[in-house]
Amino acid sequence: EFAELFFNFQTFNAANLILQGNASVSSSGQLRLTEVKSNGEPKVASLGRAFYSAPIQIWDSTTGKVASFATAFTFNILAPILSNSPDGLAFALVPVGSQPKFNGGFLGLFQNVTYDPTAQTVAVEFDTCHNLDWDPKGSHIGIDVNSIKSIKTVPWSLLNGHNAKVLITYDSSTKLLVASLVYPSGSTSYIISEKVELKSVLPEWVNIGFSATSGLNKGNVEAHDVLSWSFASKLSDGTPCEDLSLANIVLNKIL
Repeated sequence: EFAELFFNFQTFNAANLILQGNASVSSSGQLRLTEVKSNGEPKVASLGRAFYSAPIQIWDSTTGKVASFATAFTFNILAPILSNSPDGLAFALVPVGSQPKFNGGFLGLFQNVTYDPTAQTVAVEFDTCHNLDWDPKGSHIGIDVNSIKSIKTVPWSLLNGHNAKVLITYDSSTKLLVASLVYPSGSTSYIISEKVELKSVLPEWVNIGFSATSGLNKGNVEAHDVLSWSFASKLSDGTPCEDLSLANIVLNKIL
């Protein structure tokens, strides 16, 4: 029997989450990753992370099995002054019990620009700010493996204050991590994919969830909210036939 996990949050409840930093659940059930003042203005230098309350098994050292997973979520970034407003949010797989890392451009997930195998972190970032030391120009979607310097990026235009729908899948047979973003209010969609050997990067058990940071300077900030989130995963035995159905099983569960 394969280890399976599935959940679907149409609204959030703090009881199902590990909240870190400034992350909170609003009275209407939205996950507010970075802090917003009572007047609705995003707070400077805010950092928030939120993970599913239970650890997830990504691979099994005794059998060598690796999980396939699919996750879908809707987020909204609102910047009062939109001009390369910092900093963005990310979906991440981190070691169990991981604590917030550096603020600002590091998105609360990393404290390194060079590859650091001890980070044991994989993320898909929705980065609204160009950090000169490691980012491509302009806002972008990136795949991060053990470093804030993405192994792959695609340009992305933030639709300020609009809901973005994201789908991220990992197929353990092809080792392909794929992320797509679409704005239902517009016609633009974005897709990024890269091979990632999760077994060699991540510990067997991880926490999954979100991290976001707002700008470090007054007037150059944004709010980061997640409105809904579903996730499905299943450990695979690595046979192509099994894996094909596996990728479909996890995808069908969340769509």
